[in-house]
Amino acid sequence: MSFILLSLTTFTSLFSRLISNLTFNNFNIIKVIILISSGLIALPTIMDWSDLGVYYLTDGFSDVLVILTAFLIPTSIISNWNNIKNNLFFELVFNLGIILLINFMCQDILSFYIYFEVSLIPLFIMISLYGAANRDKAADYILIYTLFSSLFMLMSICIYQMLFNSTEYQMVNLMVLSMDLQSIMFMGMMMGVAVKTPMAPFHTWLPVVHSESPLAGSMLLAGVMLKLAIYAMMRLMLPTLSDASLLFTPFIYMLSLMTMMYTSLMTLRQTDLKVIIAYSSMSHMAVCLMGMLSNTYMGMNGSLMLSLAHGLVSPALFMMVGGILYDRYHNRLMYYYQGLMTYMPVLSVYLMMLSFCNVGAPLSLNFMGELFSMAGAINKSPMIGSMATMSVLLSASYQMKMTNRLTGGMKSKYVKSVADVTYRENLLMLLLMMPTMFFGMYPKWMMEMLTETNNVLYKM
Repeated sequence: MSFILLSLTTFTSLFSRLISNLTFNNFNIIKVIILISSGLIALPTIMDWSDLGVYYLTDGFSDVLVILTAFLIPTSIISNWNNIKNNLFFELVFNLGIILLINFMCQDILSFYIYFEVSLIPLFIMISLYGAANRDKAADYILIYTLFSSLFMLMSICIYQMLFNSTEYQMVNLMVLSMDLQSIMFMGMMMGVAVKTPMAPFHTWLPVVHSESPLAGSMLLAGVMLKLAIYAMMRLMLPTLSDASLLFTPFIYMLSLMTMMYTSLMTLRQTDLKVIIAYSSMSHMAVCLMGMLSNTYMGMNGSLMLSLAHGLVSPALFMMVGGILYDRYHNRLMYYYQGLMTYMPVLSVYLMMLSFCNVGAPLSLNFMGELFSMAGAINKSPMIGSMATMSVLLSASYQMKMTNRLTGGMKSKYVKSVADVTYRENLLMLLLMMPTMFFGMYPKWMMEMLTETNNVLYKM
């Protein structure tokens, strides 16, 4: 399956190079080819390739994240359709999406680690070439933080290889390790997960990277790349290192609680709109981590539902502040805007709806995910879980502060009136909002998909 997807991206890149000089009435054909290819990358996953000797693993956990990745790749390409003219940027976005998609279909831990690290290359190049003024610092941050922390994960994978002479999921999950060995390997794995989530005090790279990266990079980073940590926890750590996970759960719960409280309070003091959304992402991912470690069916399902909800709402918010508003005013400071309701009413309605979804209001998928995750956390640790529910109040505080500042009041005389959202921006907002609202009002389909996680399908 990896070969098929990599062949697709190679063919797309080579074909786009061959026709790089072709335009039709100032219409870039290469962008269209990359966009069409990005919409087709999920097709190989719904077919049976066993006759060709191609096998892959799929279950409810993987399916949710594969669908999310395949959905966000064309969305992120369309988001930068007008403000970036270089075709290399769209090739980088496409290749990053392919690598992330392969991550969720790997059958062994070593392959997961390789693609886990390779995904940094297109993002690093994207930020270095197309980022904001401080892009060099942001590119160095994401490379150094993630690469260094993943070395501890590699050490744990080497122990798997030395003990079992294999790193396949099926082989590793059948083995029982001693408590001491589990603890050592869990700490190595957790180091990589803690930085990728990120958890305090390893979180300082994320606001810098989000604020300096281009819009498509921010959307894929918040929508998919942060979910790799939750997926690694579920796929690599919980099945094999179950005893160690029970031992370290109180410590990780305290780190998650500290992350939620600290990042929420820090968000109240921020003025950059992209940094505000970046800090809110940390709080939501800490809730996902608590739900995943709750050792309950409800908490783990809630963690996956919240991951999917965050993967839709957070890119939509980045699209709003880093795309719609920034393209018009080239300013991300919250206090620069006022009274958007008076001259951009459609954008204001989108902002209000997404803000309520991000807070976790009822009838949104975020609400279902936070409800189940918190219920699982309280079931696991009543005291820490009850304290973690305060994060809902804090998230409402900073999100409503931002929304009220942008939409309320009268129009500032220092801001010129501009056109409301275009057809392209309306399409993007609806594509990201409608699934969140639909699954929030009708979560049964999502629950049935996640129920299949106990029946892992190996197409052998």
